[in-house]
Amino acid sequence: MKLAVLLLLALGAYASTSNGSAAAQAGARPHEPQAGAAGVGDPYYPELGNGGYDVSHYDLDLEVDMASGWLTGEATLQAVALQDLSSFNLDLYGLDVDSIDVDGTEVDFDHDVHEVTVDLEDHLHSGAPFQVVVRYEGVPELVPEPAMSVLPGVGWIHAQSGVYVLSECSGAASWFPCNDHPRDKATFSFTVKVKKPFVVASNGLPVGETDHGDSRTFRFEASDPMATYLATVNIAEFKTTELDGPAGIAMTLYHPTDATPQELKAFERQGEMIEYFSMLFGPYPFEACGGVISYENLPGALETQTLPVYGRGMPEVVVAHEVAHQWFGNCVSPGRWQDMWLNEGFASYAEWLWLEKNSGALALDNRARRTYAGLRRRRVGSTAEPGLGALFGANVYERGAYVLHLLRDEVGDEKFFELLTRWVETFHDATATTEDFLALSDKVCGEGTSEFLTPLLYDDILPVVPDYEG
Repeated sequence: MKLAVLLLLALGAYASTSNGSAAAQAGARPHEPQAGAAGVGDPYYPELGNGGYDVSHYDLDLEVDMASGWLTGEATLQAVALQDLSSFNLDLYGLDVDSIDVDGTEVDFDHDVHEVTVDLEDHLHSGAPFQVVVRYEGVPELVPEPAMSVLPGVGWIHAQSGVYVLSECSGAASWFPCNDHPRDKATFSFTVKVKKPFVVASNGLPVGETDHGDSRTFRFEASDPMATYLATVNIAEFKTTELDGPAGIAMTLYHPTDATPQELKAFERQGEMIEYFSMLFGPYPFEACGGVISYENLPGALETQTLPVYGRGMPEVVVAHEVAHQWFGNCVSPGRWQDMWLNEGFASYAEWLWLEKNSGALALDNRARRTYAGLRRRRVGSTAEPGLGALFGANVYERGAYVLHLLRDEVGDEKFFELLTRWVETFHDATATTEDFLALSDKVCGEGTSEFLTPLLYDDILPVVPDYEG
């Protein structure tokens, strides 16, 4: 066998040398630039996001006419080419593009419903930084959201009281041109001009306000990488309340001027939540943790980064859920939308942990037993492969939380919370998948942990758990 192998190696070396000589004589053919893909290939949203480049920063300069709903915008994107590019795409829905510049030169483009294709006369080489400036305008339209077909859409909501932006999963393109998938996180700057008496609330920290007489310009900087669906701009006649919290974390609550003491009471312990969850999950990952309460009864809440948006009258447990999302969903985001349980299952289990802190271990056990019984009775489906139509269903939220509780039962508190802390450390400001979680669980909790978790996460029906029967 050894002789045969040596002979094959010798023949391979000869063939390689011969082919190399032939190529050298013919002259190397230049690599042709290619168009960036019109989607990142997400199994549930194949057309979301775009290939061929990575955005590092968005600078959004917006002017909003609150009477007509008209938005005038200029978006400046700092990006890096990931391949030799002849063209690339941006996601933008329902707005008109006036012009696009790439590195200071106006370029041709084509806008087809959700995709803007930018043609490059001078090709971009892989690794080259470049700047894109898009000037656009129009009345934003909600983007149809297949995972929440009961809603009219997601994104820029122009309500009677003002504007609220809730974009999960596909709504960011309703108000700015972007690479709209969590895999491409970026930092953000927001400059928003509105007429008085409207107030603007956005991600990150406020860095300036300019009074123009009858209007004002508000500026915000979000210095931590953020998925596009977590970006938000909210405009209404807000009043602000500064919440008590850990030193160094800005906590401004924007709320209706007629908010009741009961509505505000749900946020009184937000600082305590941050401190408690920091003990369990690791340091709070961002510079701010505020909130927006809408005037209208918006459907639920969304964990927009550093500034969750809440429908009116949300209870304290929802605040705990959205605060926990700052670690799970925002700092560590889903690498694919089918991995939504890494957001919602974890934030739902944080609700259980908040219950345990306030009401004790028996209350937690009762919650777990009620959840198990309901999941089995309703035959709730797979957590890790929920299907697009169940992306926001009980299999992701309730079953995801219950699986984490079973894991905690199995490995004990020390290993369990070490795993959650390591999860945030390992994928900080990045994205991750269920496979990543399973691999890390084996490293932290011991070989075989992923085998314990796999049927709980993937089986069509939650397996029987004898300790929770009866």
